[in-house]
Amino acid sequence: MVSALESGRVRTYGQAAEMFGVFERSVGTWWQASRAGGRQALLAVVREPHSDSGELIDESARGAVLRAMRDYTPADLGQSGVMWTRASVRSLICLVCGVSMTERGVGKWLRRHGFTPQRPARRSYR
Repeated sequence: MVSALESGRVRTYGQAAEMFGVFERSVGTWWQASRAGGRQALLAVVREPHSDSGELIDESARGAVLRAMRDYTPADLGQSGVMWTRASVRSLICLVCGVSMTERGVGKWLRRHGFTPQRPARRSYR
């Protein structure tokens, strides 16, 4: 596309967009990038995968929390309820690690470690 504009085969952004099957705005963005940074500016950027460096809970504490969730119920640890909820996991993390997280953050943390919300197979009549 840039070569076509440079050589004069295509005179406007609209013609280039039609010829290459892209939006006119993309043509303008690419043209300006090539003018500012040359052909190197048009290369795709390969992003690094996210690392666990942003994790609030270190590996040993994470293992302790996950073991406690596996081996005990919230009632066994002095909380209310028999199933782990975001709120109960939040208080467990605060108890074990001393880290305060929001319930939404706990939900993301649980999903990241393979836990998903579960629904009962059938509904109780009571």
